Amino acid sequence: MPVEHAIWHDQLTAAERAQLAPRLESLPRHADVLVVGGGMLGLASAAQCQRAGLGRVVLLERQHLAAGASGGSAGMLVPAGHAGIDPPWFVDLQHESLRLWRELDATWPGGVGLLELDWLGLDPRPPVDPASLRPAAAQHLDAQAIHARLPELAEPRGGLLVGGQARLNPLRAAAWLGAGLEATATGVTALGVDCQGGRVVAVETSAGRIEVGAVLFATGGPPHLDGLDLRVPAGFVKGHLLVTEPAALPWSGFVTPLATQIEDGRLLVGGSLDVGDNSPEVRPEVIATLWSGLTSQLTRPAAAGLRISHQWVCFRP
Repeated sequence: MPVEHAIWHDQLTAAERAQLAPRLESLPRHADVLVVGGGMLGLASAAQCQRAGLGRVVLLERQHLAAGASGGSAGMLVPAGHAGIDPPWFVDLQHESLRLWRELDATWPGGVGLLELDWLGLDPRPPVDPASLRPAAAQHLDAQAIHARLPELAEPRGGLLVGGQARLNPLRAAAWLGAGLEATATGVTALGVDCQGGRVVAVETSAGRIEVGAVLFATGGPPHLDGLDLRVPAGFVKGHLLVTEPAALPWSGFVTPLATQIEDGRLLVGGSLDVGDNSPEVRPEVIATLWSGLTSQLTRPAAAGLRISHQWVCFRP
C-alpha cells in the first residue's frame, strides 16, 4: 500500500526536518512586522521584510512550517505550462515568481534548493504566444524527436520544449527559509487582534500578546480571529498527487500532461482538481484516474514496471 503522505518529508535530512519546527525560548513582545502563517507566502514575505531592513520580523506558525498546501504542493515553478491556458497576467506573475525564487536561491543562506527543469508540452495543446515564454527559448519537436527523448511513449507525437523552468522540494525550501529568519516560532496560534484607529496594534496568541507595527496574515484563507471584522470570499479546492517508485526511464523534466521526473527517477503525477470534495482522505478512484492517465500513454513494458510509492491530498486556497 503506498504511503499516504507527500514524498517531500522523506527526502529531507534530519537537520532539515528539525528546521521545520523551530522553537523560541521566549516570544518577542514587539514586532515591527509580524507574519502569521508559516507557509511559502508567509516565509517568503518574512524573508523579504528582513532583507529590506524593516526592523524586527517575527513569524508565527501554529503547526510546523509548510504544514498546509505549501508542503503538499507539487513544487513546480513552470510558467511555460500555463501559457495559452491561463490569463497572460497570471503567466506574467509566474515568471516574476520564478525570477524571485532564483534570486532567493542565490542570496539566501544555504539557498532554497531550486532545481532547473525543462518543460515539454505534448500535442494537442493550446496555441502559445512565444512572448509569453520569455526569457526561455522554445523549440518545436516533431514526433520523431519526441520518440528519441521519450521512447516509452506509446504513441509519439509532437510537442513544445521549453527550458529555463524550475522546481523544488517545498519542505526543503521552507526549512531553509525558516532557518534564515531571525525569529520564527512554531506551535503558536494567533487568537485575536487589538484594533485601534482602524489598524491592528497587537495580536493575541497562545503564547501571549505581541505589539505590532504591521501584521501580515499569510494563512491561506482569510483569518478568523476575535476582533478582526474581515469578510473575504474564499474557499479551498482539494487535489490528489502521487509519486512512483524509482523508475529506470530515460525521462527528464516536466512532461505535460503526464508526469514530472524528480529524484531517483521517480515520476510525480498530479494534482487533480476535486471541486466539492472536502474530505481529507485519499480517494482510490481519483488515484486510479491519475495512474491511468500516465500508464495508458506508455508502452506496456514501461507501464508494467511502475509502482506507486506515495499518494496524498492537499487543499489549495
